[in-house]
Parts: sequence; structure tokens; C-alpha cells
Amino acid sequence: MQSVSETYKQIVAGDFKTQVKVLINGTEHGHGVLRSLKTKNQVFAQGLPSVGGCYSGEIDIVIQKPSQVIPKQAKLQPFVRVHDIEETKFSAWIPKGVYYIDTRKTAEDGTSVKILTLHGYDDMLRAEQDYPDSALVWPAKDIDVLREIAAFIGVELDERTVEKVVNGYDIPYHEGYSCREMLGFIAAMYAGNFVMSDTGKLRLIVLGDVYEDGEEGSYLINEEGFAITFGGVR
Repeated sequence: MQSVSETYKQIVAGDFKTQVKVLINGTEHGHGVLRSLKTKNQVFAQGLPSVGGCYSGEIDIVIQKPSQVIPKQAKLQPFVRVHDIEETKFSAWIPKGVYYIDTRKTAEDGTSVKILTLHGYDDMLRAEQDYPDSALVWPAKDIDVLREIAAFIGVELDERTVEKVVNGYDIPYHEGYSCREMLGFIAAMYAGNFVMSDTGKLRLIVLGDVYEDGEEGSYLINEEGFAITFGGVR
């Protein structure tokens, strides 16, 4: 579960509301321009317990089209926070993933305002590439393989992954395999699956985490801009 502040805990102990915003290539978009935001992440294929998988997260955003040009594969970073009903106390913004634009569509909302719909994926898609030229001596230790893959696809290893991958399994070199296939091989050894964390790091989630840490993996959904619910199975 993602760490939250004491302020957050105090606010959610009573009546509260939620707010969301998204950074698009570092530019903030929130109240007034953000129409809806949904993210979808899963640990299991089709919701059924399984191991050895690597699953990409997705994001859908509907926003009033900004004046600045949004480049291809721009970075999308959603955040959520809570506040009391009187709007006198606010929690810090909590990151809910790092994604990149895959498709976009522009339309009008019946007025002169143009609406931009964006769909994106997280960094797990980068793992579809063939395993790179390796500097390791094979067979290589599991944690060293993970570090090499993470560096190749341009992400960091989540600290919780490092804490779990401690068995020192010897991983044989599989010529022609993708990074994603190698990740799945290691994930199966630890009875888990790989996903990207809320802060955009490569995270191994084992079966026990689903019960101990389920809240972080729940769907984040904002239907009308600010109404977010946390629930369901990832």
C-alpha cells in the first residue's frame, strides 16, 4: 500500500471529497479543464489468480484541448488528493502512475470548445523489446537481470521488488527472448507478476501482496472529473 500522510488519514476518517489532476509533459491540468480520467491496472489476467505475467496499465483522459501542442508519446501523470467538506484541509497530491500517450482524438462538445481524448499505456510496453546486448555473465543472478532490464527500458526497480528478490536464482540466457518474457520467467519463480507502480517503477507483486496490499492496486476512476472511487480487484 502506498504510504500516506497523517493529514490524509485524518481527512478520510470523516466526510471528505477527492480531487484529481494530470500533468501532461509537466503541464498541470485540473479543475475546469479536466473532464474525466480513468486508469486501469491489473495483477492477474482476466482477474484470475496466475503467476509469471507482466501487465501494462492504461489511462483514458478527456480534457478541454489546451492551446499548447502536446507531442507524440507525451508523459501523462495523474494525481489524486482528498480534502474535508469545508475545504480547509487538503492532503498532499498522491501519484497514480506514469503513462505515455498512444492515441488521441479531437472533437467538439456542442459549443466552440474542443475536447481532446487521450489514451495511453505505462512503461511495461517497453519491455516488449528483445533482450539487449548484455554485460552480465550468464547464468546471471535474478536481481542483476532485473536491474539490467530496468536500465534498458528506462525505469527504476521498486524498492519492494529489491526486498523480495533475494533468493539468488540463476537465470539462463534465452537468446531471442524479449525483456517481458524474461520478466515473466523471474516472476513465476517468485509466484508473482510484474506491474509498474504508482510512481512508475518496476514492481514485483507476489500472491500474498494481493491480500496485504490490495488497496494500492484498485482501479482509480474519475467519471466526471472529480468523483473517484477506490475498489474492485486489480
